[in-house]
Amino acid sequence: MRRSRQRLAATLVALGVVAALVSGCGSSSKSGSSASTTTAPAGPAPITITAGDYKFLGVPKTMTAGIQTVTFVNQGQVQHEMVLVKVKPGTTEDVFFKGLGQWLNGGPLPAYAVAANGIGNTDPGTTTVAKFNLTSGDYIAFCTDTGTAGSKKDGAPHFARGMTARFTVTGPGGDTAPTADATITAHDYAFVLNGLKAGEQTIAFKNNGPEQWHFADINVFPKGVTAAQATADVAKLIASNGPPPAGVPQPVPVVMSQVASPGNGSTFQATLLAGRAYVVLCFVSDRKGGPPHAIGHHMYKVFTVS
Repeated sequence: MRRSRQRLAATLVALGVVAALVSGCGSSSKSGSSASTTTAPAGPAPITITAGDYKFLGVPKTMTAGIQTVTFVNQGQVQHEMVLVKVKPGTTEDVFFKGLGQWLNGGPLPAYAVAANGIGNTDPGTTTVAKFNLTSGDYIAFCTDTGTAGSKKDGAPHFARGMTARFTVTGPGGDTAPTADATITAHDYAFVLNGLKAGEQTIAFKNNGPEQWHFADINVFPKGVTAAQATADVAKLIASNGPPPAGVPQPVPVVMSQVASPGNGSTFQATLLAGRAYVVLCFVSDRKGGPPHAIGHHMYKVFTVS
């Protein structure tokens, strides 16, 4: 769920990502016209979903509960993601996106948003293979990225341009998150890291909650910054609550998981470099509202790999 691809610095500058997400929130009831749908076979069979500018193709009308394996192909000119939020029956897109925008702006998470999972940001012309668990219920899928095809400027969030879809998950199961050799586990409000190493790898992100939604946003510091220096620098960046202090090295984005509610999680691919200092942060707000967890609860962890 997009906070910003300039994540830490932009969040500190008046949490400016929110304005882009909220614009156009009330005009997003286009999922029926923009999403091509098919019917998934019995059992959680592999699914291929194609992202374009600005629509999803191949989203099944129904899925079977359990761990989904999705190949997400971005054929667009800008980055796309696929956030999946389970909603209470009867929730309309207009109502849903209005409440979502309020939450991203520090307000409370609406009660009709029951659970979350999905596929993280995918660059144009690339493919992401992700696994994630879904329980039975009604879902709204959408993209919150703001890139504009054919331009270097951001625009309205993609869900406001019709990049949404609806589907139903049926059957028992879906209460076990996928696993991998490397894991990032979120708690309220801390990260536990296991098995991360240098090189290409698949990471399983899981939210153990027990109450809050979280995601894992990995950033890397410039070469030569030690873990101890990075820890001090993150603290300075967060404490500034505004423009980054002069002379403080800023980490740059590497990769992020998708947002997950407690008990949910997904896999994503990452390439990490030996000896570099990284920081994983969560920029999601509490269910009751408030600042992002990295700001309000210091939910971040500096790490290195070998």
